[in-house]
Amino acid sequence: MRLCLYTALMLAVVFTGHACANEIEAAAVDAAPIELEMKEQSWFTDVVATAIARFPTVVQQPDELPNDRMSGGEDISLLSVDVTTVKQDGADVSVAVIRFVPRHSGLAVFPSLTFSSESTSFQTQATQIMVSQPQRSSEMSFELRPEKRVVYVGQPLRVEVTWKSQLSTNRIRSLRCFPDFFNTASIETVVPRTTAPETEQMGMPFGGRRIIARRVAPQDSPLQLGVVTCSLFLRFSEPGTVSLPATRLECAYLKGDGSHFSPYAAYFNNGLFEPMSSLNAFDRIYAESQPITLEVLPLPTEGRSESFSGLFAPCEVEVTLRTDNIEVGQVMEVDLRVRSDSPHGMLELPPLDRQRSLRGRFSVASELGRKWYPDGTGFRARARPLTTKVTAFPSLQIQLFDPDSGSYRFLQTSAVPLHVRARDGRDYFDIRTLQADATLTDQPAGIWHNREPTRMNDTLNMIVGLLAENVWMLLLAGPILFALLLPWVRERRRRAVDDAYRDCANAYRELRKRPDGTVEKWNAFQHFLATRFSVPAGAWTSGDAEKYLHSVGVPEQEIRQILDAHAASDAADFSAEKPLPKVPNLDSLSRRLYDRLRRTVPLLAAVIALTPGALQASDWSEAQSLFDTAVELPTGMPETESLFCQAALKYEASARQRVRIGESWFNAGNAWFQAGELGRAIGCYRQAEIYRPFDEVIEENLKAARALTLDVVEQDGSLKISSIPVRWVCAASVVVSMLFWGLLLVHVRYRTRASLVASLLPLIVTIALFGIWFVTTRHAGKEGVVVVSEIYGRKGPAYSYSTAFHEPLHDGLEFEIVEQRSDWLLVELADGRECWIPSSETQVIENSRL
Repeated sequence: MRLCLYTALMLAVVFTGHACANEIEAAAVDAAPIELEMKEQSWFTDVVATAIARFPTVVQQPDELPNDRMSGGEDISLLSVDVTTVKQDGADVSVAVIRFVPRHSGLAVFPSLTFSSESTSFQTQATQIMVSQPQRSSEMSFELRPEKRVVYVGQPLRVEVTWKSQLSTNRIRSLRCFPDFFNTASIETVVPRTTAPETEQMGMPFGGRRIIARRVAPQDSPLQLGVVTCSLFLRFSEPGTVSLPATRLECAYLKGDGSHFSPYAAYFNNGLFEPMSSLNAFDRIYAESQPITLEVLPLPTEGRSESFSGLFAPCEVEVTLRTDNIEVGQVMEVDLRVRSDSPHGMLELPPLDRQRSLRGRFSVASELGRKWYPDGTGFRARARPLTTKVTAFPSLQIQLFDPDSGSYRFLQTSAVPLHVRARDGRDYFDIRTLQADATLTDQPAGIWHNREPTRMNDTLNMIVGLLAENVWMLLLAGPILFALLLPWVRERRRRAVDDAYRDCANAYRELRKRPDGTVEKWNAFQHFLATRFSVPAGAWTSGDAEKYLHSVGVPEQEIRQILDAHAASDAADFSAEKPLPKVPNLDSLSRRLYDRLRRTVPLLAAVIALTPGALQASDWSEAQSLFDTAVELPTGMPETESLFCQAALKYEASARQRVRIGESWFNAGNAWFQAGELGRAIGCYRQAEIYRPFDEVIEENLKAARALTLDVVEQDGSLKISSIPVRWVCAASVVVSMLFWGLLLVHVRYRTRASLVASLLPLIVTIALFGIWFVTTRHAGKEGVVVVSEIYGRKGPAYSYSTAFHEPLHDGLEFEIVEQRSDWLLVELADGRECWIPSSETQVIENSRL
């Protein structure tokens, strides 16, 4: 029974399959055949192809084709089927555009597709196509040849590109070449402008760009492509081993005779730019370059300055001026011609306003114009001469890296003569007139350093309270303590400043410790006499005793006793019996001699202390010689600036040796100014003002130096206590005090109202001067100036703190010192803003009485 059921089921399936097949064959017979037109004659797996079906009537756009139809089977991938209606002979007809991509190379079958109208079905015929693939051509070669295999980070590397082919240019189309390094973030690629003759220039797509290469065709076959060359430059931003994979250059090669390669007189209208989709019958051929391995070395940090230009040797820089005669403050153009093997797009110059030789002489705009040259780049800067003392545009120093030696070196340009005329009677130009707004803007990010409590503040509050509560008792205690302590203070002062008196006092103290009538007492007495009369120890004799004691008026009887004691002591020293000498009472004599020493004014010591030391004119003379030599040399040369710097240092050394102090500081400021060191020049002029406050020339030079500084910080213009010269306050205090005591003697003699008033006025002035002296001494050394080209002010005493301003502080900016912590200074600018800066990059104005 089961066997019968299975047999019946199998027969039903077979009959049903035959019925369906018959229905399908009937439908295929009923559908009208449509011929499929192929737009292309060559097909590739990576190029979209197009097929067209034309219908005699209007057919419907298929809403959704079956999945197997859309996939096109195993050979074809259908991308889209678009049906449009057009007019043909007055009737509406449909055209279907089918876009597809072959899935594999070789023989492929485009399947049949069915379309329906209102009354009829249409079916396209299955079509066989031959799908090709790119082939390596033996008649074409492609090469990427680097100039070297080892480069440094940031160093431009020239790569020569060479494409050789014996094929006809009329048949070459659709060039494709996409090197991987064009899309690598760590590799910068620049294709320089070609310098080939115009007849040999040819445009070509390369790396997604349009470039102009040089094409040299064979003379005997001008229609051949020949040799196409161009150069490109690579610059690496990261060190390490870099592998550049093989690069494929591919193009289409037309079947048949082809057509004109370059029908228009334009670089980018030749056949290499034709899209492959516009071609019909063609082959695809290619050539590949060899992979390249490069070693990229990091730039050394030793010897590298912050102003490193990024230039690499070999390199030359030539400076020229558009004019050699100009007024002070007038804008002039400066051309800098950079000759280098690097391309135009990889040549940069550091900002000229950081050039040390230009500081204080020229104001240079930060923007630079650029111009292409076949052998490099031309830069154009705009500058203003700031003083008529400029006789040349100075030599520039540009740091570059020498790959051959692996070290940095400075390239030095030549100075260019320039004549600067005065303008409106002024021989300098105030650069601050060009800057209406402040050049320092606050930096909101970051926090300031903590404010910490100090023991000084607590102690000060306690002292103020005690003084206020016990004012009368303390006022009375002042003169009493003065009278009691005056003798002791005088004695201690005398011992501190008079070496001879201190030695004599020590010898007298040792003498008083020895018992009377002993040999130790006598030896101590001799030492006391030798010290008292400045005789070397151990060299005191009886003859010295008779001579010096007579000179100070010692009675003859006491002198005789001393001489007898000398004789007895000598006899005890040189006789064989060694008798004990008889020592008289020496306390009274030694006391009288010591008291007389205390009452005697050491006039000679006072004269020596008050007389200036011998002028050590060696540094002054050498500084003068160096300065005179530098003046004779061309302005702006490094050798000239070096001589000015040496002269400035010698002048400063002379000032610290107390030799013509005011003049030395002033001359040092002039030397620093000539060397372009505005900060140090301002510091020296400020030092000279302390010793020569009424010298108008110093004030003029200081004003001229300040006018050349870059930072514009508004000043309140009020007199600062820290700027009052302590030395002159002390001198005025001494003069007024002496005047007071002299007028007081006159009042004691005459006792009149006029003499009383005359004596009180100097007393009041003296008290005021002492108050000013006290205040200025406390504020002395609280002013300074920046002496480096630029530093960033920070919000705390360390480099880890955020910057206080967006812009740096420049050379010549003056400030007041609020606090010093280790190697950092908390400074206050003229407008009241504060920041921390390293103390090593500043110069503090020393304001003292010496």
